[in-house]
Amino acid sequence: MAAHTHNDGHAHGHADHHGHGELQMGHHHVSSTAMFTNVLMVLLVLTIVTVAVSRFDFGGANMLIAMGIASVKASFVILFFMHLKWDTAINKITFLCSFVFLSLLFIFTLADQATRRLDHDIHVVKTKVDKQWVHPSTLSGK
Repeated sequence: MAAHTHNDGHAHGHADHHGHGELQMGHHHVSSTAMFTNVLMVLLVLTIVTVAVSRFDFGGANMLIAMGIASVKASFVILFFMHLKWDTAINKITFLCSFVFLSLLFIFTLADQATRRLDHDIHVVKTKVDKQWVHPSTLSGK
């Protein structure tokens, strides 16, 4: 292996952490066990809330409430377990944009579903039947 001399005067090999071709990712955030425990407790409480809320009928708001709680839980996982809270701005923007486009997909899909009427006369085919239906196995004797 060839050694390279940098401006600091130290010789560095190719296996060095700051060698040529290495991707500089910045500092790594180290989270405490207490922080992970607190996030876990919040997630468990929200899971209990999810189960408790599922026992009641809120009508059309059932799905909205369930998705709201799930979104809060997903946010905690993304921010703390995936370390997005301490990540670079471009990663945060990219992650948020993916949710914007996913929400647009849901909005357009739900708008399409809301504007359909499957029981409308245009969607119902009415064909006149001129004789009684007969099973094909009984036709072989004719």
